[in-house]
Amino acid sequence: MQKKKTTKPAAKARPRKKAPPAEKKQSGLKRLLFGEEKPDLAELESGSTTILDILSPTAVDTKSRDYIIVDGVYHAYLYIAGYGYSTTVGSCWLTPLVEAGEGINLIFTAKRQPKDKILSKIAQTTMVNRSRMRDVGDTRQDYEELDSAISSGLYLKDAMNRQGEDFYYMHTLIEVVADDAETLEQRVTAVEKLCVSIDMIARRCDYKNEQAFLSALPLLALDADVERKSRRNALTSGVAAAFPFASYELSDRNGVFLGLNLYNRSPVFLDPYDDYKYTNGNCWIGGSSGAGKTFTLQCLGGRLRQQGRRVIFIVPKKGHEFRPLCELLGGLYLKMSPSSKDCPNIMAIRRKSLDAYSGLRDLAVRDDSVLADKISRLIIWYSLQKRDLSDEDKNHLDSSLVECYRRYGITFDNDTVTDTDGQFREMPVIADWYNVLQENPETKHLAVVLARYVTGSASAMGARNDIDLDNKYIVLDTSGMPDDLLLPGIFWATDIANDLIMDAGSDLSALIADELWSLVGANSNPLAAGFVQEMVKTIRGLGGIAVTSTQGMQDLFGLDGGKYGKGILDSSRIKLVMQMEEQEARLIQGVLNLSEDEVRQITRFRRGEGLLCIGYNHVPIAFHATQKEYDAITTSPTDLRVRMRGGSE
Repeated sequence: MQKKKTTKPAAKARPRKKAPPAEKKQSGLKRLLFGEEKPDLAELESGSTTILDILSPTAVDTKSRDYIIVDGVYHAYLYIAGYGYSTTVGSCWLTPLVEAGEGINLIFTAKRQPKDKILSKIAQTTMVNRSRMRDVGDTRQDYEELDSAISSGLYLKDAMNRQGEDFYYMHTLIEVVADDAETLEQRVTAVEKLCVSIDMIARRCDYKNEQAFLSALPLLALDADVERKSRRNALTSGVAAAFPFASYELSDRNGVFLGLNLYNRSPVFLDPYDDYKYTNGNCWIGGSSGAGKTFTLQCLGGRLRQQGRRVIFIVPKKGHEFRPLCELLGGLYLKMSPSSKDCPNIMAIRRKSLDAYSGLRDLAVRDDSVLADKISRLIIWYSLQKRDLSDEDKNHLDSSLVECYRRYGITFDNDTVTDTDGQFREMPVIADWYNVLQENPETKHLAVVLARYVTGSASAMGARNDIDLDNKYIVLDTSGMPDDLLLPGIFWATDIANDLIMDAGSDLSALIADELWSLVGANSNPLAAGFVQEMVKTIRGLGGIAVTSTQGMQDLFGLDGGKYGKGILDSSRIKLVMQMEEQEARLIQGVLNLSEDEVRQITRFRRGEGLLCIGYNHVPIAFHATQKEYDAITTSPTDLRVRMRGGSE
């Protein structure tokens, strides 16, 4: 029986839903700001503030070739050309651009490329260049270019295959902003010169400043034309060495505040007593008249005193400028001049032992004679007033001093310097020395020099002045000395300061000497200059520092071919060069290994600015003072008149 073949009716096709109209793909910026949902246009038109309103500029002017104006601020852009990079670079080679100054910003992008594709391209390019080189004679201009390209290709392959380097495309943009077109042009020109000085070539984004502005936004979206012109290949080591966030900063933990770094406006704190960081804390300051040396010295001394250090100033000129701050800090101001009774006795012995190092190292105290040391320094002081002493004269002076101290019961035995209570004995004065010289017919001619301190106009200086020198802030002002007594007067003050510092024990101290050239320069003599040089060298061993300043560089190097001036510079690890004339800046250039740019910078410094040099680290800084410090230190006639006018009212 044959079965009937039955068929099922065809199923009806389901009606397909009509697809909604395709929406345009939102841009990355809109998706970033609004997500996948479109903003409600009615809400935008109603006047409510959105994120886009906050981020977008109010007005943009793109009419100029050289810049664009965004909300009243002028923006210009430059890029480092792909061929404008140096072939070999050191660490932090982009730092000069980061530290270029106000209104200059750096934008750089590094994109890593697939290693396999890059290696294939390098191999093909190298092979093509080799084949081309076979047909090129070695006299053609492009022969060296092909040879260099082949060497570069082989270097890239070796670094990527054997040294684990990756391949990057690097792009560098420089943004310059200013409030007006003239300032903008000056800054752009300065950037171009800076790039040339560091072997880089910067090109302006003419007619492309709008595209460069968009490329500088933090969206990692470079304009195609800017990307092509600024592309530079680099390996991992080169990109890592470009790390730009390295600045010349000085911020010692327990340091005193000096001012602001002119590169990045960071505060500068310096601790000259940190012997782990600095081989010695001695500091030398040089600059022309009016550069701000006196202001800087007083700021440094006052801040060291506030840290508990003992500070002693030796001021040959304009000592009255140091008086206000000295009195403000409760210091001791001594005006050493023929008319003053503030002169401590130069013949007084203020040390019980010469072995200042024994207490620091817990050693047995040596018995080196303090009297012999004192006599040698008195002869130096005498020689500054009577030049060309013969050996016979020096022997007579030595004998007379031994006799002078013997009459007070003081001999070469250190125990005779003090009495039974451990206090210093009464010391002889210049009149006693004068009398001893007068008693011997062979030494009467030597007593003539001392007569001025006994019966003459300077008798107040030679009197027995009992002055307490235990104060921790002392200013020895010799500016009242006549010209013929200025040099021995400065040595007098230096001798006192040396005794106080050498007897300080474990207390940290600072000797600050202004106008150093007067003691070690052309007008001094080798004995005095050698004494000062030795003092600067030995103060480090006691934990102290010596801060010296000078105005005349030629005078500083004028004695014995500059031996003593250079010796003190070599003994000063920290050097500060303030504004100088070009001739003097050239003298110091070779001593401090300054570049031509740094020499020009020194000649253009304003008052209160200087180049801080510590070894090979050179940092320009601007000194800052508190209002209280400024009121006490300032010598500006305008400020003083305003203060007097305010006081009278």
